[in-house]
Amino acid sequence: MRVLVVDDDASTRLLLSRFLRDLGHEVLTATDGVEALDVLEKERIRLVITDWVMPRMDGLELCQRIRKGPFSRYVYMIILTARDTKVELVAAMEAGADDYVTKPFDKSELDVRIRAGERILKLETDLEDRNKRLSNALSIIQRDLEAAAKMQKDLLPCPGCSLPGIAYDWIFLPCSFVAGDTFNFLNLDESHLGFYLLDVAGHGVPAAMLSFTLTKTLSSLSFPGNPLKNLSGESGHYEILSPASAMRELNRIYLADDETMQYFTMIYGIVELESGTVTLCQAGQPHPIHMTGGGRFFLIGQGGFPIGIHSEADFDECRVQLEPGDRLLLYSDGIPDCTDAGGNYYTVERLVETLERWQHLPLGDLTKKVEDSLRSWRGGDEFEDDITLLIMERTSV
Repeated sequence: MRVLVVDDDASTRLLLSRFLRDLGHEVLTATDGVEALDVLEKERIRLVITDWVMPRMDGLELCQRIRKGPFSRYVYMIILTARDTKVELVAAMEAGADDYVTKPFDKSELDVRIRAGERILKLETDLEDRNKRLSNALSIIQRDLEAAAKMQKDLLPCPGCSLPGIAYDWIFLPCSFVAGDTFNFLNLDESHLGFYLLDVAGHGVPAAMLSFTLTKTLSSLSFPGNPLKNLSGESGHYEILSPASAMRELNRIYLADDETMQYFTMIYGIVELESGTVTLCQAGQPHPIHMTGGGRFFLIGQGGFPIGIHSEADFDECRVQLEPGDRLLLYSDGIPDCTDAGGNYYTVERLVETLERWQHLPLGDLTKKVEDSLRSWRGGDEFEDDITLLIMERTSV
């Protein structure tokens, strides 16, 4: 180990240097604190043995300057002095010294204290190495999560775009890098448009992985085994399953086992584009909101049972007639369950009040008002649960 000996007395420096070299250490010397700081800035030294009383800068000030200095490494400080009262010991430790040896020093005692310092420095080095490895690992994880979040968001429909006869906009605010919520539209055939919003129980990577898997499963409409379409043996064509039948099939496929108990809530609907009739099936999701062009609001559905919990769960359907100008709003429970600083819930009622207040606005402006209302209620940009909202508007007959 490289050791810096700081003492204004030449004979003490010589004696200490010889003793330390005999122990196998590399020794550098300085005559006072000012010179010692200069050496420490130029040389990578981890252990300093310093006298207390010295000209220009004494040992206590040297300790204080080292502790406040811009050193990237920890420097272990041993003060060597003829002062041996408790008052001096306390003063030395408060100045930043790690150990204290009285003059005349005993070689075996000094050797033991140096070895104790070496152990502490090794522990500090090991901790620093572990922290660096941990920091590198966290950086890799963060980059991976950011990439996963981008992939997840890229699977969502284009914000502010429109489909034949349907305009839409959405809010998607994951509570962490990745979300258990997702939603999308599906072109089932030329006259039917499917749409869904689902919320996987839990947060973080496990929920996001199931959410991603569900998105890929639901979007693969032309592959056998898709839960939204059934291959007809007679015609060789795919037949659109009703929303309730699709939910039953999803429940069969994703029935949670006893270990993971990972389930999800979902709303799945089919729009007949020509008539504007929407057939909906609700599986544990909050009630959709039907906003008529005339300014009336209706909560739809009966709630239903989440998917993946009970093998015998059944699912009911309801129908909504969308006239041109009517809007249909789906949302995850992160919105009504969003709490303010006092623990009060945002509630469905408050969501409806916000929609009523701004119903005259275009979809993009309306979703922005809802998002602003949620952020204001929450008192910041961090949410306890994923915040997801999808709003659709029938634009033509």
